[in-house]
Amino acid sequence: MSAPQFRVSPGFVEEEKINLYEYYNTAQKLGDGFHYIPFQVDATSNIFATLEGLPADFDLYLGAINPSNDVPDFWRNGTPVVYNSSTNPGRESETIFAQLQPGKYWLQIKFNTPPSNYDLLQQPFTWKIDASTFDETRTLSNDPYLKNQWHLFNTGISGNFAGQTRATQWIASPNADIRAPEAWTLSHDASDIIIAIIDEGFDTQHPDLIDNLWTNPREIPGNDNDDDDNGFKDDVHGWNFVDNSPNVVANDNNQHGTNVAGIAGAKGNNGIGVSGVAWDTQLMTLDVFGGGKGADDKNIANAIVYAVKNGAKVINMSLGGNQKLSPEQSIDEIDQELEKAFEFAYANDVFISIAAGNEGAQYENRNKWNDIGNLDVYSTTPAVSANKFGNIAQVASTNAQDLRSSFSNYGRSITISAPGGDGSSVIVDKDQNGQSIYQELPDTEILSTMPVGTGINGSDYGFMAGTSQAAPVIAGMAALIRAQSDSITAPETLAILRAGAVKNQRLEPYVDQGYQANLYESLEIAQQWQGPSSLTQIGQDQAPVFNLSYLTAAQRLIGEASVTRDAENDVIIGFYQVQDTDGTVFDALGNPVQPGDADYAYYALSPLNIVDEITNVNVANGQTQKLGYELTDASYLAPYAISDGNTWFAWSEANADGMEHFKMLGANKIGLEDLFGGGDQDFNDMVFDFVAQQIL
Repeated sequence: MSAPQFRVSPGFVEEEKINLYEYYNTAQKLGDGFHYIPFQVDATSNIFATLEGLPADFDLYLGAINPSNDVPDFWRNGTPVVYNSSTNPGRESETIFAQLQPGKYWLQIKFNTPPSNYDLLQQPFTWKIDASTFDETRTLSNDPYLKNQWHLFNTGISGNFAGQTRATQWIASPNADIRAPEAWTLSHDASDIIIAIIDEGFDTQHPDLIDNLWTNPREIPGNDNDDDDNGFKDDVHGWNFVDNSPNVVANDNNQHGTNVAGIAGAKGNNGIGVSGVAWDTQLMTLDVFGGGKGADDKNIANAIVYAVKNGAKVINMSLGGNQKLSPEQSIDEIDQELEKAFEFAYANDVFISIAAGNEGAQYENRNKWNDIGNLDVYSTTPAVSANKFGNIAQVASTNAQDLRSSFSNYGRSITISAPGGDGSSVIVDKDQNGQSIYQELPDTEILSTMPVGTGINGSDYGFMAGTSQAAPVIAGMAALIRAQSDSITAPETLAILRAGAVKNQRLEPYVDQGYQANLYESLEIAQQWQGPSSLTQIGQDQAPVFNLSYLTAAQRLIGEASVTRDAENDVIIGFYQVQDTDGTVFDALGNPVQPGDADYAYYALSPLNIVDEITNVNVANGQTQKLGYELTDASYLAPYAISDGNTWFAWSEANADGMEHFKMLGANKIGLEDLFGGGDQDFNDMVFDFVAQQIL
């Protein structure tokens, strides 16, 4: 029997020092060497379980105890059913987060790599269970279905699966979300921001949307007059561009727009249903489908123009289709009215989030054309316009397991990814031979609003999955970012989204730099916004570089630099592109070359890497030179200097004397020490001050 060794409820904290032998003596044992610590959760608790100060490579596991037999659950092949684990390499600390419902659970410590010295197992480490910190440092809405909105707050996803008699297992990666609880502690109010939903209309009477509706302040409802003289009669909440009428309410067969609207901006913390990314905002509904299956480019263009003229700062477009055209061809052949509408939105500083499309599965390759979902080869319109306009995000979809959704289009031309769900099969069990058992589960899709009475079991809520669901996550995030400061422009909003994003290595083949939306980090940047220089300085605590990784291929950074010299030696200074703060460059075959590697200087200063706008800069002693620049997308810019026959780089490993020759003297200010051997180490022989002024 699994007698609990401690009982957990909100506010509980327990910490102690133990060694592994003490753990084995304290733990309960089941079967062949399965040691575990049982514990009881008395009330729903947000728990961190941690191991710190480890003497060896220990890992941490969490699972449930089956109430029917009071022992941990095992797969049919004899391995324990694990809810969550932390398995960092070496002696790194281990941390598990879990939101646990009342019941019994177990924790296990073990080593998967045998220690080099078994005496290490007698050395103490810290074991901690903390059910207080999360609640003190995060903000959750009181919406009852938040627990099912894994894209906002992923606690693992649990459910009862067909044929399964053991306790419920988790089928998602906890924290594979946008970190909404952390972000909502910073801000959840975008009530002054209008989000235009260009879709098929949505249910304007939905109880979770009605309080966040945009209402045209200059229009008198139902009087059949164009009160505001904008060319649209009774456009109180938006317009239907197919019927040319104010009828914007979706019918029972058109659930898409209502689902999309709720993801971006369902009323949060109102005690009913779900929460939007932004708890408070203004949702404008623009119908371009009119109950049909397709949307005409002209209607889409007119909807964009309407949104801009009527004050929208964010537009969401969960629509589009793939073309067997390269991105360049698609942009060249785009409908002229649609292109003008995008130009109008760009000129009026409106951010646009567009779904990247859902043709990324092998099925689409067979039934349509090969590589249809690869947006570096082919395109989806209108999202391809992100390659031309710096205010547009082309959004891919990720799933609850922190991977690309099986259907999502992909490519390095994609701006960013966000949770869009995945209805494909997931592993829910193992048979006696260890073979995986799969099942399709709606809970892995995105839960949001549905037209009243058309959702699950006649409710007002339901699940959908697609890049259509990922795009409004970005739209809601953009609204919150723009709500932090009137000075944040649409291109800067896009840059902040990317600068705050997680770089998920598993997404790197599918999304530019593996960017995965992170609301918390993006809001932190927005709240401290001091213009684009806030972004160029990210990473300067690690190396003397300027960060341009947030720019898309469509964007440019405008600014001014000043160079001051205080040294006798003539110095030529310039900049080259590196991939990261470690100074990585690529050789001709695309292989990484690091500072200290042979031929680093050759590849670093190749014409492909040199930044022409700020290179070969030479200033007379005691003088300051100012120069303007216009820079396009690159990862990072690193300095180099040529002085007295030596070439100095920002990494000591690349320098002939093994010394540091560049140092950050403040945000976006780099100093040079030009003498072999390190000189006087004042780093003022040449000072380069970089001021970023505008992202276009």
